[in-house]
Amino acid sequence: MQRTHTCLFLILSFCFATAFAHAQAATAGGSTADIESQAKSLYQQQKYSEAFAAYQQGAEQGSAVCQYGLAGMFESGLGTTKDNEQALKWLNEAARQDFPNAENHLGNMYFSGNGTGRNYDKAFSWFAKAARQGYAPAETNLAIFYRNGWGTRQDYAQAFEWYSKAAAQGFAAAEDGLGFMYQKGFGTAQDYAQALAWYSKAAAQGNPDAQRNLGLMYQNGWGVTQDYTQALVWFSRAAQQGFAAAEDDMGLMYFNGKGTEENYAQALAWFKKAAAHGDVAAETNLGYMYMYGRGVALDYTKAREWFNKAVSLGSDEAKAWLSWMDRQTVAAAPANRSSSAF
Repeated sequence: MQRTHTCLFLILSFCFATAFAHAQAATAGGSTADIESQAKSLYQQQKYSEAFAAYQQGAEQGSAVCQYGLAGMFESGLGTTKDNEQALKWLNEAARQDFPNAENHLGNMYFSGNGTGRNYDKAFSWFAKAARQGYAPAETNLAIFYRNGWGTRQDYAQAFEWYSKAAAQGFAAAEDGLGFMYQKGFGTAQDYAQALAWYSKAAAQGNPDAQRNLGLMYQNGWGVTQDYTQALVWFSRAAQQGFAAAEDDMGLMYFNGKGTEENYAQALAWFKKAAAHGDVAAETNLGYMYMYGRGVALDYTKAREWFNKAVSLGSDEAKAWLSWMDRQTVAAAPANRSSSAF
């Protein structure tokens, strides 16, 4: 089974360089253009106190770019005391000028509840405002909301449309999302060839979710000849970026000897990396490794610890293993390990 597919947190962090580039054409020649440029330069030099002062000066003069930048400084605590209320205030000031970066970030704040109460309706509204200006990150977020029915009714056709708009701009997260829609047949006819093509576009830009999805395509032979070696290549590229699901995949490939030699020590190492990133499947797999002494000394206590961690995150598989351990003495391990990650 493939994991729930969402890229939301990959595309919502503050990016002052992007914000500046988006608004530069509109502000060039204006009285605040020099301040915006100076603030951006100081921030990039990590002179945060001076950057804060410059952003504040520009913000008070009405620059949406500086208002957005100042909000980011307050939210991160760089160059000033962290203050989510001030961050929200200045984001709203920039959003009143229809600045899409700020509108998109307000959507993020209402989605996460960071500095506000969590409110999917308001998050959807802000993403929609930014998306209508052709802002690719917001178009992608709007697609995710339509796909999941967050703040609106679930509508795969709308999700497909908004992914397509953002993907047409070469936005990697949207290309990945569009690949997922084709793979599943959500909002369009199922088409593995199209899924593979869109995943490939996103993966070429280094998107780790797309790289993992390509690995799954090769692993399962979806739209391509089954090839465990290629699957391992793509899992590895995503795992090298610290993408937890792919780290777990790497562990399973080493455990089962798919695309590589069977190696329990390597499997254990990758499961631990994924578990350190909070991956529930990896926590379950670590419990299994300790329960059967694969790549590590057999240790029922540690097995239970890892299963319990996974259960706390909602793993039915780990819950079943704990129940099994309660009912009987651990027997010989099955030949292969499978995971709910597939």
